[in-house]
Amino acid sequence: MTNDFYVALISGWFVLLIFWSTIIIFVLIRKPPNSRLTNNIILKSYLGFLILFLLIAIIRKSDSFF
Repeated sequence: MTNDFYVALISGWFVLLIFWSTIIIFVLIRKPPNSRLTNNIILKSYLGFLILFLLIAIIRKSDSFF
């Protein structure tokens, strides 16, 4: 049961990452004049995704449900 939850969590996280990347690419292509999207914000958002993904992986390795 916990393995199914973990697979669903990772799958959902990758789907969220794909949609987030699509939005970022779309905004970068359009380059609206009032956009506050900078390379620093893009880097911070992807680092946030990476940190939370690593946190999920660490929680998986230290699984104490059994």
